[in-house]
Amino acid sequence: MEKHLVIALAEGKVFSLPAYLDEKFILLSPEVPISELLLERLKRWSFSHVFSSGEQSEEKSNFTTDNDSGSSLLESELKEQTAFAKAFDFYKTTVDFAELLFTDFINKNMLSAKEITDQVKKMIDVIKDQKNYILRITEMELADKNYLVVHSVRTTIVGLALGIFGKLPPHKLIELGMTCLLHELGMVKLPPQLYMSNKILTPQEKRAISAHTVLGYKILKSANFPGSVCLGVLESHENVDGTGYPRNLSGDKISLYARIVTIASSYSALSSPRPFRLAFDGHHTVLELLKGMGRRYDEQLVRLLVANLSVYPIGTYVQLVSGAKGMVIQANEANPKEPMVRLLFNASGERYSESPLVKTDNSDFRIAKALTIPQVNELRKILKA
Repeated sequence: MEKHLVIALAEGKVFSLPAYLDEKFILLSPEVPISELLLERLKRWSFSHVFSSGEQSEEKSNFTTDNDSGSSLLESELKEQTAFAKAFDFYKTTVDFAELLFTDFINKNMLSAKEITDQVKKMIDVIKDQKNYILRITEMELADKNYLVVHSVRTTIVGLALGIFGKLPPHKLIELGMTCLLHELGMVKLPPQLYMSNKILTPQEKRAISAHTVLGYKILKSANFPGSVCLGVLESHENVDGTGYPRNLSGDKISLYARIVTIASSYSALSSPRPFRLAFDGHHTVLELLKGMGRRYDEQLVRLLVANLSVYPIGTYVQLVSGAKGMVIQANEANPKEPMVRLLFNASGERYSESPLVKTDNSDFRIAKALTIPQVNELRKILKA
């Protein structure tokens, strides 16, 4: 694919082939015109390029008022683009908030419980309203941001989604969100090379890492944060089989917030690239969580997450029974095993020019399997080429 400068994009024009924000995310399908709102947001997000094998041309829509299915597809594309832009904008804003939060703590020893509470309330509202898009966006990389900051935000989004699935009351959702956002706060007191390293840690380094939950607990306790939040941070690395730290707690002896954070933090970490491995897609992340049920993770909470995200979470690459390949872009609340998929390649391996959306509850478009991690990586290379 070729790079296209954002400053060279023209409002009202269309790409002859799909345009991408990166190798995962289709920004525009053919026939969907470039809008003023999209150009403004791309500049605000500091994207200098988009990617496409096609060219810009004057708008020529193949959809007519007599073609209901075509009009429906165009409407779906525009709705998805707008919702995606809104969710990504909020995601970036939240990461910026967390970055300032951590910076103020490091430089000024300042932590505002009120500001954190207000931000968590906003996150709860957005997740309830934009679940499909905000969960998809958490897999996007923000290369210019600190891993710890982005990881904390991703953990909060997944943790709050899990709390919402479990119908926690508003005050507990707020406390859960605070716990998620601050669960790695003690790490800032440690050298970055410890938690960013791709080498095997020495026993001494492992002990230093293990101390971060106690450090976070003491910091929040001294700042008069709610006791349940402090406790959730302290226990955020305990495992239900008693093998975690710092107190080797097990089962229900671990607080609810901590058990949720453990799952959400793992989901975030597995779906992020690390110095020693590539990122897992949503499906393989879920499989790893399922493998850890009863050992690291609370079984009921993992089942609750899977029931709502399905075994094919948003962002999962799948193959349909027809042999076509695509990516899950929207959950199906009526049947979590049958999400909506954007097709990328037909059964012969040829790229779709319009990347159609299909409902997999249709017998012609059933999911046969999720692609393996090597297949996903190969597909991403092709999409990026």
